[in-house]
Amino acid sequence: MMAGQARAPDAGRERLGAVACLVGGISSFQIGAALAKGLFGLFGPSGMVGLRVGLAALILLMIWRPSAARLRGGVWRVLLPYGASIAVMNTAFYIALTRLPLGIVVALEFLGPLTLALVGSRRLLDLAWALLVIAGIVLLLRPEHGAVGHLDPLGVCVALLSGCGWIVYILTGTRIAPRLDAGYATAYGMATAGILLLPCLIPALMPAITHPYYGAMALSVAIMSSAVPYVLDMLAMRRLTPRDLGIMLSMEPMLGAMSGLVFLGESLSALRWTGVACIVIASVGNVLSTKKVSAPS
Repeated sequence: MMAGQARAPDAGRERLGAVACLVGGISSFQIGAALAKGLFGLFGPSGMVGLRVGLAALILLMIWRPSAARLRGGVWRVLLPYGASIAVMNTAFYIALTRLPLGIVVALEFLGPLTLALVGSRRLLDLAWALLVIAGIVLLLRPEHGAVGHLDPLGVCVALLSGCGWIVYILTGTRIAPRLDAGYATAYGMATAGILLLPCLIPALMPAITHPYYGAMALSVAIMSSAVPYVLDMLAMRRLTPRDLGIMLSMEPMLGAMSGLVFLGESLSALRWTGVACIVIASVGNVLSTKKVSAPS
């Protein structure tokens, strides 16, 4: 019994540490995304995603120096879709940023992991959270008049595609996490994504070299939006289930909207702020109700 009592606090601390990693990764990613959007004028969204993922892959490979021997046991079969999901969701995310405010893009993208959180639960209360999500989507996509009212349809579709990539990222990442160290798994995944994005990276290298200040900014984006958050995500994935990850990412839309407002001066209408809030409240409600259900045991 003493051993069981000792394991319970340890498990709680490990879960708390996983949540802290996830929060740190989200914050780092949002700041990096705001910096990246300011560099689109020179590199374009495709060049920026190529630089970000390519530079992050080089950094991670130099730090962890992974070897092919670690890919035994069929790890590479999961690694390929994991790396492909990184490439797809980041490319789609940056393309969407050229057409929509950061807060809207993050809210639409977040529907991917939030759907993952709600699917598989048969509680009646989850129907209420799903309806709240639908209300949030309606408020986000509702046509409005004025400068902040127009939403580009292609931007919406690409943001939703990024959300689909995020689902694959969570599912494959949680399968890799128990089999590889977080640093090695992230390095392999980022390198895979970097190879897939070479057509985007190569044209952006010359502008980065001829404009060293902006090249250094792109390096900062690579560190803040890829190297740091993906390592932290992988550490979190070792302790959290796919559904847990979908739930705990609930702060992502609000942080995205706030980053867009603070760093880019992108304002949303009151109704769209309400839509973002609905999505966040649905996620937080899911977290709290899940804790209530699991508390008695």
